[in-house]
Amino acid sequence: MQLIGSVIIACTVLAAQTSPVDEVTLRAHLAFLADDMLEGRGTGQRGGELTVRYLETQLQVLGLQPANGASYRQSVKLSGIRLEAAASSLDFEGPKGSFQPALGADLVVGAAAAEPSLTVNAPLVFVGHGIAAPDGSRDDYKGLDVRGCLLVMLVGDRRNGPPAPLCCEPENYFGRWTYKFEEARRHGAAGVLLIHTEASAGYGWPVVRNGWTQERFQREGSGQAGAVQGWLTEAAASRLFALGNQDFQTLASAADSLAFRPVPLPIRARGVLHSAVRSLEQWNVAALLSGTDPSLQKELVIYSAHWDHFGKGADGAIYTGAVDNASGCAAVLTLAKVLVRQPLKRSVMFLFPCAEEQGLLGSAAYVEAPLWPLDRTVLDINLESLNAVGPTRDIGLLGSKEPSLRALCSQAAASVGLVITPARADPSGLCFRSDHFPFAKAGVPALSPGFSLDGGWDYLGDKAAAQARAAAFLNRYHQPTDRYDPAWNLKGMMQQVSFALELGRLAGTVPTTR
Repeated sequence: MQLIGSVIIACTVLAAQTSPVDEVTLRAHLAFLADDMLEGRGTGQRGGELTVRYLETQLQVLGLQPANGASYRQSVKLSGIRLEAAASSLDFEGPKGSFQPALGADLVVGAAAAEPSLTVNAPLVFVGHGIAAPDGSRDDYKGLDVRGCLLVMLVGDRRNGPPAPLCCEPENYFGRWTYKFEEARRHGAAGVLLIHTEASAGYGWPVVRNGWTQERFQREGSGQAGAVQGWLTEAAASRLFALGNQDFQTLASAADSLAFRPVPLPIRARGVLHSAVRSLEQWNVAALLSGTDPSLQKELVIYSAHWDHFGKGADGAIYTGAVDNASGCAAVLTLAKVLVRQPLKRSVMFLFPCAEEQGLLGSAAYVEAPLWPLDRTVLDINLESLNAVGPTRDIGLLGSKEPSLRALCSQAAASVGLVITPARADPSGLCFRSDHFPFAKAGVPALSPGFSLDGGWDYLGDKAAAQARAAAFLNRYHQPTDRYDPAWNLKGMMQQVSFALELGRLAGTVPTTR
């Protein structure tokens, strides 16, 4: 076993030595993009504007062509909504009394549309997981008319039992909080309160709190007027249900059954939400490298990485987002430097979507108005939250499980001395939390290789120590502590970038049925 391990390490080192990927370039971009100077690359903030300017300048220096006519920018119109907490309140009244959750500690909430003032006066209904599958295989609503009701529901697609597999199949999307808001809107509900647990969400309450107590963004004109959206802690949900003589744990367990029926609660929500709203323009950044084959150059491979993070908080804290996602942006810029010297037969786009942290808004806007026809886009390779822990024997894949693409992935992995991480469960809905998903939803083969939140990798060397460092990052996820450290071992990130390069080379050369 020791000999085999030594051979694997030797092969990995050799692959790194022969790779055209330059660690100096990768580290330089990573350090700059995660620097406090860019103030966390916030949507609608000065740091975001500086980031866009940096990206388009780097693409221009490399000699890449603008992807949007004469511009490297694609406009994305957004609305910003910031709850004025001091002027807002939400109270619940039931047979057992009243409850006013503390904003931030017990509850985060906001208007579902860009409305300066929203009055809330609605009865509550518990709808389990809030799923209504189009094929009828599951319906938590059971025909109940919930128009005008404030729905309370669980995050995830089941409270117990095996979680959904790690692939972006439509049925697995039902566990995502974005789906639950969408389904409630289709049923005419007056809003949704999601019940947070760390197991079902995949992250702790501070991640939810930090995302909802700052300014939130949505595509301009996309909100649901007159509706409220938010999250409750599990403890707050238990207090809330008790107001209506109900036990939360009992109802939550019952919600796993396909026979579950919605439960109207004898509780009414009353309150008013005041918000500061604004319209703003953000930018996807994109550049093109023409293919060398006169026929295949009409088809495209995309390398994408979202440039945004959470910026500067109301308390002045800077969310630098070093791993998430300065790492991905640095990787795409590093790949661009390699590929301008070694172009592919097919054309390549280097795409940096905006507002991923706000719900994949930039990539969704791109897919709605693509700068290259989607039916001639053969693959999106999305680089997101890469490995700053150390080298591994394997690489994880989030996204399409189409056999021919997976075969290319295996070939690319082998060429850089890696194997594909075995498929496993996806309880946190990772497949739907990165910018490859809008492409996959639109029918474009897409994946995010090496997503560090996936975890469970087979690290080289002291595996226990490496896994401890990986776990430490998960504790920094969406926190101001996700900061760049010059002491980081980027060998694992180099492996991922080399894999992405090889996968792009294969996709940029081999025949396709698209």
